[in-house]
Amino acid sequence: MSSDDSVLKVALPNKGSLSESASQILKEAGYRQRNDARDLVFIDPDNQVEFYYLRPRDIATYVGSGELELGITGRDLLKDSGSSAVEVMALDFGKSSFRFAANKPIASLSGLKIATAYPSLVRDFLDKEGIKATVIALDGAVESAIRLGLADVIADVVSTGGTLKSAGLVTFREPIMSSEAILIQRQGVKRNSAI
Repeated sequence: MSSDDSVLKVALPNKGSLSESASQILKEAGYRQRNDARDLVFIDPDNQVEFYYLRPRDIATYVGSGELELGITGRDLLKDSGSSAVEVMALDFGKSSFRFAANKPIASLSGLKIATAYPSLVRDFLDKEGIKATVIALDGAVESAIRLGLADVIADVVSTGGTLKSAGLVTFREPIMSSEAILIQRQGVKRNSAI
């Protein structure tokens, strides 16, 4: 079925809160979804759609490269990816903010070490603000970086703030950005009537 150009290829988050909400809105819109969370591909022949369940962080890369036509991911993940994929619409779930946090509020980021799982987003922000700081790229669970002495500050996605609070961290400064789940497509593609 995948060789057929009329089949729409869509990337969906494979797990987590984005996955559950994305599947729910698609079900409500009449699309069939996988029954087993281990399935990486699900074909909905009635709607001529192939769903690919991928890590939310990788979705923008697949869509931007042209391998898949559409995807649902976070705005923060799209911006951090550097992908040429573009936002089609906000989906009104998965809302969060991207914030700096430390064990106490910090007046200036200059000269500090900042740990994050979103290095491109942080570097872009620092460059725009003219701040010289060292960005340390981690693959998640950045809250431990301060306690272990790796960083002075972290930059991370904050939904409720519970994880930061349990790690003894507080946010400071205005959010770097607000994020939520978004529908993305390849740049330069005409909008598909299935959207």
